[in-house]
Amino acid sequence: MAAKRSEYSNIGGPSHDNVRDDASTEASESLMGHGEKSWDELREAGRPRQSRWQRSRAAVFSCQGLLNTLLLFVILGLLVERRYQNEKYSHFEGNGDISGFAPQVSQQIKTFVPDLGFVPENGSEFFTEEVRQKWLGIVPKGLGYVEVHDPSKYDNMPTHPLEGPNFSNSVYTTSVTHQLHCLYNIAQVYSGLNSDPSLIPEQMLGHMSHCFEYLRQTIMCCGDTALEGQQTTFPEGFIGSDGWDAKHVCKDYDAIYRHLEENRANNEVWI
Repeated sequence: MAAKRSEYSNIGGPSHDNVRDDASTEASESLMGHGEKSWDELREAGRPRQSRWQRSRAAVFSCQGLLNTLLLFVILGLLVERRYQNEKYSHFEGNGDISGFAPQVSQQIKTFVPDLGFVPENGSEFFTEEVRQKWLGIVPKGLGYVEVHDPSKYDNMPTHPLEGPNFSNSVYTTSVTHQLHCLYNIAQVYSGLNSDPSLIPEQMLGHMSHCFEYLRQTIMCCGDTALEGQQTTFPEGFIGSDGWDAKHVCKDYDAIYRHLEENRANNEVWI
């Protein structure tokens, strides 16, 4: 009996503990796998389905965001274009050149200082070489007649360039020197009538109505609104303003002078 018990006890095989542990592990893994899968499925299934209205609304909001972005870029583009146009056409201000040929020049605050030597009280003195040189000293060579080499590069050019025997196909004059030319002619006729009418060039008499009207519109175009106080230079008994105490916003005439000389159509010295 003892031998049988010993033989029975030595029969090989896995221990119950090991079998129990393996079974536990397999069960745990199986349960964990099924647990994770079931949780994902339940979570997905638990989400409420979107209705057609909700899906349409979401699509609209998505398109609205895209539209807002597009509008933002359009607005930015318009702002950039407006700034460019302001820079491009800022020469409209201050009686400038709208074509873009003339450069922008700085502005200065100036108080006018009288110089009666340009039109002496004694009319005969106006016709002296000294006075003539005084006038020639304020205008560039060529008297503001400029040559524009490629007019197609500029906007709002005059319809027709000037015609002349010594002019190319793209010569134009400039308003400021035209105005000084007219003023000189008026002073010439005025001085001649006050001294010796024979000194007045015959062609100037018929030119006066043009110059008066041209300068009238020039003054109104400029529209200088500087404030002026009581006169200090008029003879006793005169009231009003002589304009010499006012401060004016003026363009840099030296810069204008240089531009006109650098682009002159010829070297003629006249006024």
